[in-house]
Amino acid sequence: MKTSRDGGLIDLDDRSRVRARHPLLIAHRGGVITPSSPENSLAAIRLAAAHGYDMVELDVQQAGDGHPVMFHGREGNLLTSCGVDASVRDLTSDELSAIRYRASDEPIAALSQGLSLCRSLELGVMLDFKTFGDSIGSETFFATIGLLLREHDLGGAVLTWNHPLEQKYLADTAMFPVSDHDLHQVTGGRTISLEGQYWIGRAHDLSRTTVQALRQSGALTFAAINTFHYPIHAHIDLARQDLERLLAAGIDGFQIDSIYEHLFEGSRSGGR
Repeated sequence: MKTSRDGGLIDLDDRSRVRARHPLLIAHRGGVITPSSPENSLAAIRLAAAHGYDMVELDVQQAGDGHPVMFHGREGNLLTSCGVDASVRDLTSDELSAIRYRASDEPIAALSQGLSLCRSLELGVMLDFKTFGDSIGSETFFATIGLLLREHDLGGAVLTWNHPLEQKYLADTAMFPVSDHDLHQVTGGRTISLEGQYWIGRAHDLSRTTVQALRQSGALTFAAINTFHYPIHAHIDLARQDLERLLAAGIDGFQIDSIYEHLFEGSRSGGR
């Protein structure tokens, strides 16, 4: 992968800039993951920029004081990642910032820190809100995130999902996914406009026909290439087959685990 970032912060609404940086690459779980750069850490974000990614996926949860923090663990439990038998929602954001990931100097970072770093490194963001039971956060939580995105001038460089609170508070800064109804319409041959929307799915479930129908409707298309989507004994070869097939179909980009970076050598356009 190329490592210079001459293209600046991506503008997802500008198709010419998206094409110039084809394929766009989104770093899964907060960046490039190594023993010294745990998932969703500030170190992982820095490595994503150094390795030439366009965007990073940030996993976001609500701390006990209502502030958004970056953490992936199931139901927010800290035991596996940090050795602390507590949940993200049991602790305040200040208490969480004092905790370190196992075998690392990296703290659990506030979303404000992650967004500030992404903006300084010209990385777009994909926000993935983690649930606790039926809840993914309060209205204040989402209002705060909307303010942070505007504060860091990330409008046009954000992908998020379709929860009603995301629609309410992030509509002026984020791009939302194509609905299942509209996907059915375009793959069934109906002509509708999906400009300003995106679609993402598992790479090996995504057909050439679907990619082309979505592109013709104006939607951006992304495929997820993650290790847990493949049998471990053949994951590299299967991931390579998927990316080659989807590049030929005209897909706009991929969300990938960093173990697959080398598969993109020679496939990227200018702008970095």
